[in-house]
Amino acid sequence: MKQSIAIIGGGVAGLAFAICYKKLGHRVDIYEHQPLSGREGLGFIMLENGVKALTTLGLYQQAVQSGYPLNQCKIRDTNNQELLCESILGSFGTTRKAFIDILLNEIPDDWLHFGYHFSHFEWDAGGQASAAIFDNGEKIKAELFLGCDGARSSVREQIFPNAPVSEIKVQELVSIVKDPTLVQALNHHFIKYKSNDGGLAVGLVPADNETVVWFIQYDVKKHHIAEKTALGKREFAYKTLSNWPHYIQRLLAHTDFSHSHIWKTQYLYPLPRFHYNNVVLLGDAAHALLPFTSQGVNSAMEDAIKLSKQLNNNFAEHLPMVLQQYSAVRKYRVEQYLTQGINLQNEFLANHHDKQKIPFAF
Repeated sequence: MKQSIAIIGGGVAGLAFAICYKKLGHRVDIYEHQPLSGREGLGFIMLENGVKALTTLGLYQQAVQSGYPLNQCKIRDTNNQELLCESILGSFGTTRKAFIDILLNEIPDDWLHFGYHFSHFEWDAGGQASAAIFDNGEKIKAELFLGCDGARSSVREQIFPNAPVSEIKVQELVSIVKDPTLVQALNHHFIKYKSNDGGLAVGLVPADNETVVWFIQYDVKKHHIAEKTALGKREFAYKTLSNWPHYIQRLLAHTDFSHSHIWKTQYLYPLPRFHYNNVVLLGDAAHALLPFTSQGVNSAMEDAIKLSKQLNNNFAEHLPMVLQQYSAVRKYRVEQYLTQGINLQNEFLANHHDKQKIPFAF
């Protein structure tokens, strides 16, 4: 007996689940608000667990070829003096667009349904979700619903109303530039410049042979973007980084701030579990993490693979046990990432010290 599965949200978690479940001989349907391909978006770093997940999906070679291999993480101060250097061999940077397109290429067109903005569930007398209702008036019935709709998950709101999130201590201004010369100069390094006084840093991630994703992390108590317009973002960046090293001055000159994004970094306090009856959460919907971990995408793929394998060949009467096992295993792992992320944020906000760690959770 095969279950009908409706995935709400077409981000990395939902797409990765669909790919893995397809490899196991099943199908799903994905309901997403807007088309996924073509979004320039931002980028991210694939770490060891993400690389392992991509290998399981059979997509590692495609993903690394469209990205950019990273060998080291270097932390420097505002005088360009090296504070820390560690190997991250095997990791790679990538743009979100390139990565999403690779996932989309593995999914049959008739599995993808766009123009579906989730509203709420209908519930039966036994507390099971019988249908998902969308703003376009569509009612979708399924035996299992997967909430893969991101950090501000509407699915999560249905099963865990008002789940608490942390206060915002740090924001990021994230940008993307085309600069092959700078990519070459970075020499397969992720470089992060930081103020020794804490609360301000700039990261540079080569994402392919000609693209750098870069970000300014700033303590909201010390720094503020007065105007959220392109001009306001530009003025903030130039004012804040006017005396920082030459790589950063080059980035400022090449950046179109109309495509820059302000990211309010928050984490989701641990949920009691990642499911409620036949509704289950994956990725940021289940465990939004701080960006210091670089585990958002990596852990989302781990969720997808774990759940799809546990669901494989399980009958409907086994579903409660399967979801309990998935929740227990993944909650334990991501709560470790959460703890590391909080510690890394605290280190970022404080003055630099010799025992500081590189900004990743492993």
